[in-house]
Amino acid sequence: MKKIVVITGANKGLGKAFLDIILQDKETKVLSLSREMHEHHKKIKHNNLILVPTDLSQPFSEDSLEILEQLMDGDSVLYLLNNAGSIVPINKIGHFGSSEINTSLAVNVHYPVQLVNSLLKRYPNQRMHIVNISSGAGHHPISHWSLYGAAKAYMSMFFKILEEENKDRILVKNIDPGVLDTGMQKTIREHQFPKQNDFIALKSNQQLVNPADAAARILKEVNF
Repeated sequence: MKKIVVITGANKGLGKAFLDIILQDKETKVLSLSREMHEHHKKIKHNNLILVPTDLSQPFSEDSLEILEQLMDGDSVLYLLNNAGSIVPINKIGHFGSSEINTSLAVNVHYPVQLVNSLLKRYPNQRMHIVNISSGAGHHPISHWSLYGAAKAYMSMFFKILEEENKDRILVKNIDPGVLDTGMQKTIREHQFPKQNDFIALKSNQQLVNPADAAARILKEVNF
């Protein structure tokens, strides 16, 4: 079985942790839709990792998937890891700038929806394993996180319906990785909002989840 992985946001945090594990399998090919490649991955000598420099705040381009035609065959299983996300802006409703709203929706909703739609149009009979990295913020309201929480709720339902429509050939998972020790958490701790001290305490008390541990657990759950 030939594995092809498409991943967003693979240059840091959980995305980098996914790649660290996936690239141990020299037979797996990875298409990274990210702004850049992490310094660690630039040192890789084999050609299993293909970077398509991508700004997820910009409109989705079908051209970003053209390389898949060269990688896939009848025996391939396509994995999609919808990992990228943006927590900012962290602010009360009524205080957002229009550009902040547009960027948040582009990264967290518009791009991944169009990516999934494109993959299903291109490969209507392809076996797929699709993972959406969800968040508790999509189920529990957190003051000042309206855009991020609403986007996570939207994507969770989008993937649930995707599963309902494709039970015969697509394994779909909405997975909450927990509160990870990543740059996103640093951003959260640096913003003032009612629960800021709760997140500062998680870091101080060493209660954050190691991204490598979360990545290993998630990949095992989706039979990678």
